[in-house]
Amino acid sequence: MKAISLTASPRTLTKTRGSKRVRLGGGLPGVVYGNGEPQSVELEAQKFDLAIKSTEAKNFLVELDIEGNKSIAIVQDIQRNPLTNITIHVDFKRLTNESVVTAEVPLRPIGTSEGVKQGGVLQTPFHTITLKGRPADIPEILEPDISALEVGQSLYLEDLTLPENVIVIGSPKTMIFSVATSRLQMMAAAEAAAAEETAAETSAQGGGAKEESGAATDGGGDKKED
Repeated sequence: MKAISLTASPRTLTKTRGSKRVRLGGGLPGVVYGNGEPQSVELEAQKFDLAIKSTEAKNFLVELDIEGNKSIAIVQDIQRNPLTNITIHVDFKRLTNESVVTAEVPLRPIGTSEGVKQGGVLQTPFHTITLKGRPADIPEILEPDISALEVGQSLYLEDLTLPENVIVIGSPKTMIFSVATSRLQMMAAAEAAAAEETAAETSAQGGGAKEESGAATDGGGDKKED
């Protein structure tokens, strides 16, 4: 995971009222914790929004420059206004070269599955997964190839190919992609089954009529003998 450079400054305006004043001035309040004392900081809200748009990862890596002191940190939590979706606070966690973190990573399939080509429907119950490892080893996005999936087949967490020393959090048997039968396919299958049943009934009725005809012929022969 590549670190995004961000500049921050110590924040003197703290608590709710102070954070509001920071936001009104175009700033974004935040806090940096881990590997030392927690530190309140403020960043330029616009530059942080650009950083968010530059990556698909939710927990992305940053190089924080606080008055010339640079450190690597990971975005641990982003708080947004529930009505406007505007970022109102961010939490950073300081890291070292040996730090092990968990990060939520987007999951995006590549390729078109054989099952979908045949009319099936791709089901994607998860759009992100949680990985654990050193920040430099964790990818920003995972793109498993689903081309070989047929209708009725699935891809599970245990099927993912991950970088060395990176593990996925969750049950190995958790399904992440599957190809299900579509409604049109089910209707076509039902119609085909109904047609086969009708054909079988017609065939059975035809066989019975022949037997009856044969019986009538035999009876006539007896009369001729009399």
